[in-house]
Amino acid sequence: MYIVADASVFILGKPLKGEVITVPAVEQELKDIRSRIKLQISDVRIEPPTKETLKRATDAARETGDLSRLSKTDLEVLAKAIEYDAALATDDYALQNVAAHLGLRVEPVVQRGIRRLIKRTQRCPGCGRAFEGDLCPVCGTPPKIRKKG
Repeated sequence: MYIVADASVFILGKPLKGEVITVPAVEQELKDIRSRIKLQISDVRIEPPTKETLKRATDAARETGDLSRLSKTDLEVLAKAIEYDAALATDDYALQNVAAHLGLRVEPVVQRGIRRLIKRTQRCPGCGRAFEGDLCPVCGTPPKIRKKG
């Protein structure tokens, strides 16, 4: 069984059962020596995601409304999980939400996992238009984020 790990697995030292894979960006996120050593001694495969799966991950995050909450590294981890149809080890709720929408198994690291799937929508409270970003492109008002689920 494949498990794709984000940085929290190595920072918190959670042991995982199965073949563990991560992406180069996770390795770069690990700043302290303890986390870096845990990565090195845990026999983890480090591979970049494919362009196709990165696009699928980005599209899925956009569809759930989580794109603005995910970092480039988060999207790469998600893409790698899509590529292998693997479980995803993370405590990031937005990442868990997108993974669950994609039908991927989620393995929380320390926190309790998400309880229900949500879709976030962003609307302008001024003119009512749906949009992505920090300010409405029509009237410049900050968005109001709604959760559905």
